[in-house]
Amino acid sequence: MLRIMVVLAVLLSLGLAQTQKVRVGLGFLPDVQFAPFYLGAAEGIYGRRGLEVEFQHGFSSELYPLLAQGRLDFVVADAEDVIALRTQGIPLKYVLALYQSVPNALFSRAEKNIRSVRDLRGKTIGIPGLFGTSYTSLQAMLRAAGLREADVRIEQIGFTQAEAIVTGRVDVAMGFINNEPIVLQARGIQLNVIPAGPYNLSPGVGVISTDRVLDNADLARRFVQATQEAMALTLRDPRRAFEAARRFVPTLGEDRFKVLEVSLRLYQSPFTRQNGLGFSSPQGWQSGLNLLKRTGRVKTDLPATAFFSNEFLQPGVQVIPNSKR
Repeated sequence: MLRIMVVLAVLLSLGLAQTQKVRVGLGFLPDVQFAPFYLGAAEGIYGRRGLEVEFQHGFSSELYPLLAQGRLDFVVADAEDVIALRTQGIPLKYVLALYQSVPNALFSRAEKNIRSVRDLRGKTIGIPGLFGTSYTSLQAMLRAAGLREADVRIEQIGFTQAEAIVTGRVDVAMGFINNEPIVLQARGIQLNVIPAGPYNLSPGVGVISTDRVLDNADLARRFVQATQEAMALTLRDPRRAFEAARRFVPTLGEDRFKVLEVSLRLYQSPFTRQNGLGFSSPQGWQSGLNLLKRTGRVKTDLPATAFFSNEFLQPGVQVIPNSKR
């Protein structure tokens, strides 16, 4: 009996020794848009691959230095950031697409009659600042309408887009299709919403790491493929994912379930239906890089393939079918 107990203790200690801690930075505040990661932790999807996941929230500008310093292993943030930072010599790479397109969108009160990008001429546009994907998306939308920035009035308003629309401070604001419009429409405010995805073809938010971390290909594959599984389960059972998110965000209100539902529409595309959840399109990366170069946001001779990799993903992962999980 004693011998059996000793053997069990040794096996248990070996199992614990094989568990690896993975530190993941989630851009901005804890909220339902990170439901697949919360679900992966709560349901043991990461654990079954020998990973102990630790989350840290913060602004992307705070998380990237930690990633570069090796104090984080992965960060969930904008694809565009990888291009901007790698061209500055910071060896980042995008390895999983959570969103297939950018989530940015222009929204305005219905009475403003801003229904297309052509209606932006002469309007006051509120934007967090002249940086990041919000600005790039606005530049792409103006270009599509044949407009210059001088043809509109751009007002930097921080992250007060919803309030700026309600108070009439601006005519139209750049926010997120899965955030401010949902909040305002729930309050009965009629809006016109113009998604940025058809104009800025770059992949959206995804998982970003460093060359150093990705040198451990086994670790990268386990984390990325576990996240693919968590995405599939989130699509299959959004309510289950929402309840998992509540374990990490106790203040999460029922009204945020709609945010999750809209976010899920960004997970899939014709490209994922051919290749699998989490894959990002090389054409999308080339388009995003071209846009940043044309607008003068980056200068680089690096090819689009320098900024992303699909090699750690499991091909063919789709929505989990009905099963007795």
